[in-house]
Amino acid sequence: MTALHILIVDDDPALLQALPEALRLRMDEVTVDVADSAAAALDRIAARDYDAIVTDIKMPGMDGLALLAEIRGRQPDTPTLMITGHGEHDLAVQALRGGAYDFVQKPIDRDSFVASLYRAIRAHALIRRVKERQSALEHCASELDQIAEKLWREQACVLIVDDDPALLQALPQALRLRMDGVTVDVADSAAAALDRIAARDYDAIVTDIKMPGMDGLALLAEIRGRQPDTPTLMITGHGEHDLAVQALRGGAYDFMQKPIDRDSFVASLYRAIRAHALIRRVKERQSALERCASELEWIAEKLGREVRPRSVRGEP
Repeated sequence: MTALHILIVDDDPALLQALPEALRLRMDEVTVDVADSAAAALDRIAARDYDAIVTDIKMPGMDGLALLAEIRGRQPDTPTLMITGHGEHDLAVQALRGGAYDFVQKPIDRDSFVASLYRAIRAHALIRRVKERQSALEHCASELDQIAEKLWREQACVLIVDDDPALLQALPQALRLRMDGVTVDVADSAAAALDRIAARDYDAIVTDIKMPGMDGLALLAEIRGRQPDTPTLMITGHGEHDLAVQALRGGAYDFMQKPIDRDSFVASLYRAIRAHALIRRVKERQSALERCASELEWIAEKLGREVRPRSVRGEP
C-alpha cells in the first residue's frame, strides 16, 4: 500500500494521542494528522486530500455531523468514520444517513477501529481508481474521435446494389471523386449483395428498391437482421413515395430519388457513415466500461469477503 494520509478530529487530547499511535503500530507508511476541533479540521482539509477522516460526533462549536456535511461538500469521495459514545445510536444512524462510511463506538477497540479504517481506505482507493479509469476512457474516446474524424474517409467501405449497369458504374465513380480512399463494392442483385455482406462489414449500403428477384425492401430486412447497425440508403424512382415511406419504416437510414443528384447522394452517404462510426464507438466505449465494471465488481466482492481481525501492518 502506498503512503496513506489520515486525519483524526477530536477535542479529547488523550484520544488524539492514542489513535495515531494505534495506526502507526498497525499500518506501514501511514501519516496521521490531528485536529482538536472541526474548524482546525477544515483548515487541514483545505490544505490536502485525505484517504480517510475520523471524527468525533460530539465536539464544542461545530459538531461532527456539521463537519461531516462540510467534508461531503469539499471531499465527497473521502470516507469519514464517526466516533460515537455508548448509547448514541440515533446519532450513529444520523451520521450514516449523512454520508458517513462507518461509525466506531467508545470505548474504542483499536483492532476493530483499524480494520474498519482499512476497509474505508480500500473503498476510497477503489473509487479513485474508478474515476481514473473513467477519465482515461474519456481521454481515449476523445482521441479516437479525432482519429476517426481524420481517417473515416480513408477507411469507409460502401456497397452499392442495383441491377442497372450504368448506375453501378456512375455511383462508385462519384464516390471516388468526392471521398478520398473510399472502397466501393458493387452487386447487381440482392443475392449477390448478401454474399458480399456475409464476407465483410460495410460502413454503409446503398440499394435500389425495385430489382428482379428479391427486391430492395426484402434485402433491407436481411441487412437489418445481419448487420443491424449498418445504415442503408434506398434508391427510389420518381413518384414512389409509398415505397420510400415503407423503406424508412423498415429501418432505412435515408432514401434518394432518381435521377440521383450526386452531391446530395455523397452528402447523405457521408452522414450515414458518420452515424455508423458513432454507433460503433458508443458500443466500443460501452464494452470497455462493462469490462471495467466487471473487474471492479470482482475487486469489491473480493474485498467484501476479506476478514481482517488481525493487524493490517504490511497490507499491500
